[in-house]
Amino acid sequence: MAALPDNLADLHPQTSREWFQYLNTKIDTILESQADDREVLVEFMNKTNNWIVCHDKGLMDREKLAEKHSEKIDQLEKKVNSWNVINSLGVIVAAILAALGLKGS
Repeated sequence: MAALPDNLADLHPQTSREWFQYLNTKIDTILESQADDREVLVEFMNKTNNWIVCHDKGLMDREKLAEKHSEKIDQLEKKVNSWNVINSLGVIVAAILAALGLKGS
């Protein structure tokens, strides 16, 4: 039996042994390709997970900022409401004084 060539990719198998080695070479090529694909997939998933973590962190920061803004808006509403009460009292006092002034004249 003749010696097999070093490069089995272009082999045209004729015997059972040549077929077996040819198929093993093809299987090895497929397994290497799958390993490369697996590495690419793992790298992609790591990048995706890192993006998700950064996105979630940014989202949490924006939610905290929104809560602070909401608190500040509530405080401002309370101040405005107290000013409205004071202005209403001022209008009532001015109306009473105006009524008294009209009666006195």
